[in-house]
Amino acid sequence: MIKKRRKQLTQFFIIGDLAAIILSFYVTFWVRFRTGLLGAPKGIPELGNYMLIIPFLVLAHVVHFSYQGYYRVKLRRNRLDDLFLVLLNTIVTAFIILLIFSYLKSYRFVDFEVSHVYLLTYIPVAIFFIFCSRLLIFDIFQRTSLKKNGVSRVLIAGVNDLALMTAENLGKYAHFGIEITGFLDSEKKEKLRVLGDFNDLEQVVREHNITDLVIALPSSDYKTTMNLIEIANNLLIEIRLVPDILQIASLRAGMEHIEGIPVINLGDIPLQGWQLFFKRVFDMASSLAGLILLSPVYLIVALLVKTTSRGPVFYRQNRIGLDGKHFKMIKFRTMMTDAEKETGPIWSPPDDRRVTKIGRLLRKFSIDELPQLINVLIGNMSLVGPRPERPELVEKFKYNIPKYMLRHSVKTGMTGWAQVHGLRGNTPLEKRIEFDIYYIQNWSFRLDLQILWRTLLKFQFIDRGPAKVPGGDAL
Repeated sequence: MIKKRRKQLTQFFIIGDLAAIILSFYVTFWVRFRTGLLGAPKGIPELGNYMLIIPFLVLAHVVHFSYQGYYRVKLRRNRLDDLFLVLLNTIVTAFIILLIFSYLKSYRFVDFEVSHVYLLTYIPVAIFFIFCSRLLIFDIFQRTSLKKNGVSRVLIAGVNDLALMTAENLGKYAHFGIEITGFLDSEKKEKLRVLGDFNDLEQVVREHNITDLVIALPSSDYKTTMNLIEIANNLLIEIRLVPDILQIASLRAGMEHIEGIPVINLGDIPLQGWQLFFKRVFDMASSLAGLILLSPVYLIVALLVKTTSRGPVFYRQNRIGLDGKHFKMIKFRTMMTDAEKETGPIWSPPDDRRVTKIGRLLRKFSIDELPQLINVLIGNMSLVGPRPERPELVEKFKYNIPKYMLRHSVKTGMTGWAQVHGLRGNTPLEKRIEFDIYYIQNWSFRLDLQILWRTLLKFQFIDRGPAKVPGGDAL
């Protein structure tokens, strides 16, 4: 139903990309060398020579797109995300072409040099054609797919939470021609289109032209499930079974096989293996570069902190990180020394008198958080991940907030999915946990870059809301 149409759309996207890349190559060559707008001090090269670039362009684009997940059709398409992805891909591709042909030229495998101006021109041209190609193909596919394949009319057996969640997710595929016709259940429910009892399956299928049956019943209704499958088989309609065990899945559920026996993994996450290694390499390179570039800022802030109040420049605070392990998170000190001596661990109010004047300024612009780049470099934290909390709060929250400890399945970060969605200040902690779990379940390098970009735009490395750590220099 969905898999087949997704595969078709992916094939069209690849074909469209190939056409857009080749078109971009020729348009760029024309703009760079034929129009005279950009000049050609080294002369106009032979088009035949430059055509050697095409296979390298295609390979670099498509391989990188595949790695980025560009050919995985999302349930809800975000054009801004697609544009960002194409932009990143095209810049990387242009850089790869520059490296390849510089190498080939140095060893005289080719007798021409790729113009830097040509590559700079290629970037906006390719972004335009690839992005427009994707929008056009998606629009055409929607129209032709519905005419060719028709509408899949889906009947859902059950009206429990799992059935409603299934209906909501299937509804996101409306652009693929998926229509939720109604529900099948032994009891009527308000605001739900219950078309009949479980015993009415055959009649409902014939009256409403049902093409697909999705069974979302609890395991206790095993007999009903088997009866529905038997009837549906005789009616020659597609059958899909949603196991209710997924309702208690800790993270993403994944199917595994052990000697031919299907096993459902309830804690499967995408951040493993090479992805985890690549994320670590990116964290190390970025944090090291950040520490070097920001060293003048560190020096200035250190002098201000030291000269305006007594005490050390840095404040090291105990936090909980990956797998529930403790680590010392480093910050610029923003409070008076021994701020918790008299009060003990308390909630830090907005007008906390223990905060120094320079500390208040550092907190306002999140500058006090910059030393956490050291934590990222040594491996205690990541640039992106759920924000770390103090042990006192973790002990409290893990018994009161469902799935709270799952956020420790990955390294904590300087910024996160919840923070860039404005979940800071007076926002429910439960809502932040939902965003943390979403990040863990849907991690990708592209998502990390998107979060970092939004963080830079909003300059919000941290949250200072109700999840504040009680006591001095909490957040």
